[in-house]
Amino acid sequence: MEVYIRHLEKVLRRYVQRLQWLLSGPVLCSRTWYRWSTDRGIMMTAASGSRRLFGTVLESKVCILLDTSGSMGPYLQQVKTELVLLIWEQLRKRCDSFNLLSFAESLQLWQDTLVETTDAACHEAMQWVTHLQAQGSTSILQALLKAFSFHDLEGLYLLTDGKPDTSCSLVLNEVQRLREKRDVKVHTISLNCSDRAAVEFLRKLASFTGGRYHCPVGEDTLSKMCGLLTKGFINENDPTLPPFEGDDLRRLAQEITKARSFLWQAQSFRSQLQKKNDAESKVTLS
Repeated sequence: MEVYIRHLEKVLRRYVQRLQWLLSGPVLCSRTWYRWSTDRGIMMTAASGSRRLFGTVLESKVCILLDTSGSMGPYLQQVKTELVLLIWEQLRKRCDSFNLLSFAESLQLWQDTLVETTDAACHEAMQWVTHLQAQGSTSILQALLKAFSFHDLEGLYLLTDGKPDTSCSLVLNEVQRLREKRDVKVHTISLNCSDRAAVEFLRKLASFTGGRYHCPVGEDTLSKMCGLLTKGFINENDPTLPPFEGDDLRRLAQEITKARSFLWQAQSFRSQLQKKNDAESKVTLS
């Protein structure tokens, strides 16, 4: 039982490390978090704002589709900043080739094809990002059709704050048709999780293509998570995780909840065994 409990505690520590990595950003890199993680032998990871907004890029040949319609105006400056982080933190380190495409009423391509991920290319992409402006409608279908035409493409990362300007079912049907010819995963990112119709559309689009749906965690939740991670998950009276919208965080939270339940059961069994052994010892002594 002691060995089992030690292994469960080790699993939970690894889960917490993974959770911190997925949520990585300035809020979770405080001295308090560092002390807690060091005490428990957790390896620190560098802060990466791009994962918080875009999630984790998995494929080596990708295209980023960025909504620059008028409704993106309030978010665009933050998105541009974190897109630059994405270019250097994930695309440069993990990808062989990439491209960027913004869409509103029309499309704006950085390059006509996927290009090799070099320092020079990343610098050029960064300059292109700085000139993006928000205006017009949301032509998601047009953007997806163009992106699917890129040779050797493996993954698309679609960031938007709402539904397309065409029928959602039309977009889903067209993507299914395109997928019959090319195995490209579409990962979706929502900047407006309160629009439930848009969220449902983006969830379906990701699910249909074997991709993941991602919704950035807000500042309030991040602040709460900092305190929660500082306290840990070992004891039964520790606070529970908040609900997550995105697939990766939601699945990880489910695994953490399951592991905590197993740990509490094991601790309870250990306590009962200890009481039983103590009682038997007293009987033997008497």
